[in-house]
Amino acid sequence: MAGQQPILLTDEQVQRFLADGFLVLDSALPADFHATVADELHYCMKHETPWPGDNVLPRIPLLNELLQSPVLCGALSSLLGAEFAWTPHRTPHNSEPLENASGAFDPFENGPRMGKGSVSGSGWHQDGHSRAGRARWHRPRALNVFYFAQKVPLSMGPTRLLAGSHLYANLHGVEAGQVFMRAMRPGALVIAHFDLAHAGAPNRTDRSRYMLKFVALRQRNPRAAAWAAEDASWQTPAGLLTPHAIPHAWDHSWRWLHGRRGLESVAKATPAQVADALTALRTADQGQRLAALYDLVGMGEAAVPRLVDALVATAGKSRHVSPPPNDMRFYGVAADPLARWFSHRQFVPEDYAVALGSIGEPAFAPLMALLAHEDAWIRMNAAYAVGELGDCVSPANADRLGQLLDDPSDAVVRAALDALCCLGNFGSATVWRIRRLLAEDASDWQGPAMGEHWSIQDQVRYAACWALSANASQDQPAPELEEALAAALADHTGYVPAVACECLERIGTPTALSAAVRHLRPRAWDTVHHRFSRAAGTAADKASAA
Repeated sequence: MAGQQPILLTDEQVQRFLADGFLVLDSALPADFHATVADELHYCMKHETPWPGDNVLPRIPLLNELLQSPVLCGALSSLLGAEFAWTPHRTPHNSEPLENASGAFDPFENGPRMGKGSVSGSGWHQDGHSRAGRARWHRPRALNVFYFAQKVPLSMGPTRLLAGSHLYANLHGVEAGQVFMRAMRPGALVIAHFDLAHAGAPNRTDRSRYMLKFVALRQRNPRAAAWAAEDASWQTPAGLLTPHAIPHAWDHSWRWLHGRRGLESVAKATPAQVADALTALRTADQGQRLAALYDLVGMGEAAVPRLVDALVATAGKSRHVSPPPNDMRFYGVAADPLARWFSHRQFVPEDYAVALGSIGEPAFAPLMALLAHEDAWIRMNAAYAVGELGDCVSPANADRLGQLLDDPSDAVVRAALDALCCLGNFGSATVWRIRRLLAEDASDWQGPAMGEHWSIQDQVRYAACWALSANASQDQPAPELEEALAAALADHTGYVPAVACECLERIGTPTALSAAVRHLRPRAWDTVHHRFSRAAGTAADKASAA
């Protein structure tokens, strides 16, 4: 499939994605491709140990044809830019037959009983980035790709989605009318905003159901629409599933994807209008909250002082300290619909920071000042918002943001790294700080972050490598970048070297490519023994059946 022209999305498809948070596409690959993938996946899940997890791609290398296919590459290029990158997280989700299934299944049910051995989580959830407590973004910076190689009727439990939930800070106030649950044909692709809520469903058949999930990331801010030659205006599509009418929110991301910033400012807002919008921003109703947020964005400079004051007022609550995994806030769930916090699973920024970062240049100076605030939560939110400012932030100011990599709080360091991933245009001083993070051990970062075998330091280093990748995608990456990436290959995890290799390939110099090849050569995955063992297992099965 390599070399074929990507099939880009249409205006209407992009608009539908921005409003509902997902698209369903046909991968347009041959039926025997999907049959082979489904067969291989079933065999390795049932007969091989350990569970393939993130090694599913080297285990079934045929999947590379899917990842390079014109439909999938076109959709991701349209939404993330042609420089998008795949993360090392790509894993199968199985749903096993449910014993003693009875009665009708309600697609809105939260956490229904699943078949024994199922990996698919049946509770409504917004994903945390695997191996890093990364931020939530309204703009399309990260996408989930759900691929179904087999036919999945409703009775087999296809993945369920909550339309419009990608703009939610949490899952309060969701409605049954938001549920999308549809039978999937072999080769179906669901392209979903990373923060879109989803869930597995019970498998009420006698066959296992499989879904493969891949994650793709944006590597640089858009300069123009990646899918269209013309600069069209926003048009709300008919038949949306989201229950909210928030065209200002959708238009903001639409304009951003076209390389335009902010919203067309309204006539200078009065203090009373700003106050009313700030009050509405504190409602638990998701539609009203989002409408108020983007009303404030449209007010522009007039809203900045009050937004800054409101953000600063959230200090002193220790929201930068991750709750433990036995606390539901770790998973993005809290009793208070207005709660915002950081956990090792995700960083949920304050709505005030989202609005300030979306306003653009008028918010630049106060946000830069807040990077030095005494409260770690304020520094985190300021870093998040600065990362959203895009072209307003010069390389020199990106390096000022990079000074937060020396912060004593690991949460602040991660928020700063995420912001640097969004900007990408930092220079040598920040590259050297990142290299230090990749090379030096921090004694107080050795505790577990996501599972006992993945530490805070591992999370920081993974995010740090993505920041280097964003720099490599700029027109003029820092000259020290290649050396820093080569050093990252020594990391003990699989994730950091995987990102470093992808980035070295992106740089493309002979020395960069040589470093990547030297790292990958002894780690090549041999699938021949799988074919031999499978042939023997198939023969034994036939003999037993006879």
